[in-house]
Amino acid sequence: MVLAGWIVLGMTGFAFVLAAQMRMLISVSLRRALAEKFGGDYRSADYRAAVAETAKPAPEGVYAAYLVETYPQPLSHLRLARRVTYTAPMAILLSLAYLRFVAKAF
Repeated sequence: MVLAGWIVLGMTGFAFVLAAQMRMLISVSLRRALAEKFGGDYRSADYRAAVAETAKPAPEGVYAAYLVETYPQPLSHLRLARRVTYTAPMAILLSLAYLRFVAKAF
C-alpha cells in the first residue's frame, strides 16, 4: 500500500506540473493569435484579460468572442488545465497525509 501511495503522489504531482505548463503555453499561443489578428503586442493587458475572460460561461468583449468562435478546442484544454491546477494541490496534500499518518511511510 505504501508503494501505491507514492505512485499516486507522483502521478498527481506530475499532473499538476503538466497542467500548469499547459495553462502557460495555451495562454501564450492564444494571446499571440489575438496579436496576429488585431495587432499590437501579445503581452498586452487587453489580450491577457481576453484569455482570462474565456473562463466565464458567457465571455464579453470582441477579443474573447473571437477566441471562443475561432479556437474552441484550445479553450477546452485550457479549462481542463484550470480545473486540474485547482484540484491537484488538495490531492497532493491528501496523498501526503495518507502516506504520513495511515501508511507511516515517513
